[in-house]
Amino acid sequence: MKGINTLKIWAETEIPHQTLGFEMPELPGETFRLVVPELISDTEEALLPWGHPSPKWNIDQESARCSIEVSGTLRMAAQVLFQPEKIDVVVTVCNLSDRTWEQANLFTCFAYFKAPLFDDTDLTRTYFPVGPGTWKPVGDMYAEHSPGDGPYTFFAVRGGPTLSDLWVCRQIKQNHTQEVSRGAACVVSSCGQWVAGMTSSNPAYVFNNRSDCCIHADPLLGTIKPGETTQALSTVHIFRGSVEDFDARISG
Repeated sequence: MKGINTLKIWAETEIPHQTLGFEMPELPGETFRLVVPELISDTEEALLPWGHPSPKWNIDQESARCSIEVSGTLRMAAQVLFQPEKIDVVVTVCNLSDRTWEQANLFTCFAYFKAPLFDDTDLTRTYFPVGPGTWKPVGDMYAEHSPGDGPYTFFAVRGGPTLSDLWVCRQIKQNHTQEVSRGAACVVSSCGQWVAGMTSSNPAYVFNNRSDCCIHADPLLGTIKPGETTQALSTVHIFRGSVEDFDARISG
């Protein structure tokens, strides 16, 4: 952990699996978490399963790196690159199996339930995109159509995979009927001065946990043949601004 006026990055021990904690000097006391990735799966199975033993993170002043190999299945390398107002999450996956993976995807979590300004269990300040320049509170979507009583909900992305085709969506069976327009999600601080969000240019789905609050805009790796390597990028943005500012930033 770094000094009081600098970015602080650490490997979490409370939730160890591929989990980084970080705190920005502009937001003291607001702890964010990234799980990179929490799961890798495709249409058939978990390739890097939930609960896999956590690797050692190599952490420096502005980045963190880890790697995992599941014998006979995959090799994964993750880089988390901290920049002013944004964080790039780069994950490289090599298929070590003898099976072609279809619609492989990363389950990468951006959590803020330990960030009191952002925690939003009633989902009034959590927004998903439903059209060009149009964002809707997730709480309003739930009021219009309840997806169920569970805390975890998937949202299909326009032009993306059918959720029922994906192994992860058959394990967590709660989906919302609202289709989102792009791979993006954000939450506004309770003071209304900050916005934090996540984007993926080639998304598999968007996801929300309304209990331990987190959002996902999870990348689709696609088809990966035996021996092939594929890379995906997710970006987290945290800055002073509004939903409209977030939309402008990720649309630019």
